[in-house]
Amino acid sequence: MRSKIKFKSNQVDLSIHGLTVTGILAGMAALVAVLDKSPTAAVVWMMIAVLIDGIDGPIARRWMSNSELPRFDGYILDLVIDYVTCVVVPAAFMWQFEIVSHDLAGQLAVAAILGSSALWFSQTTIANAQHWFRGFPAAWNLVIPTIWLLGLDMNLNIAISFLLAMLTLSNVEFPHTLQVLEFRKLNVFAMSFWMLVITVFSFRTAELSTLEHSMLLVGPICISAIVIRHKFVKLELVTTD
Repeated sequence: MRSKIKFKSNQVDLSIHGLTVTGILAGMAALVAVLDKSPTAAVVWMMIAVLIDGIDGPIARRWMSNSELPRFDGYILDLVIDYVTCVVVPAAFMWQFEIVSHDLAGQLAVAAILGSSALWFSQTTIANAQHWFRGFPAAWNLVIPTIWLLGLDMNLNIAISFLLAMLTLSNVEFPHTLQVLEFRKLNVFAMSFWMLVITVFSFRTAELSTLEHSMLLVGPICISAIVIRHKFVKLELVTTD
């Protein structure tokens, strides 16, 4: 009986790992779209990868067994896939669609994204017990499509890349979308709205209006406000103590 239960648990675990692996398939589809110079398809596949990453975590926490010697580590698997879908593919997107210049400055910006993100994913402690990430969580799959849609100047895009790369290696705390409790509803709304407008506007061929540009900034502004508010609350607690 125990062997049957263990077999079923292993099947469930493998099925959940299989769901996680579909994220890398979406990432590969996004990369192919980038190489084919199809930005809309690339953005859609990146957003699909985000959705997969968002649903596999809660499913794993609910249904994964507590095997003492698992063959596959879901946490490591998730990190490997996230680095590809959240960093490598968006960086390729940035280069292919000339979001940054192809000179030394642009090359350094892409290098900063890849290098800082690799270091971020290799941290011994990525998030604390309250589910706040340490540093900007390498969400380039949202940032890069946004600045592409905004049509910003290349020099500004390079500056944004370096700024976020520095934040990636900082101790500034950013909220986990689903697990954090503080401002959770606002955080989920901001991320969901951000992903929605990125996806919808990626199908636009005409230049976006001022209102549409403003809609693209709702998500980043809300999350920035949460980060700043959290930072000030921590400072107040330290000062009080």
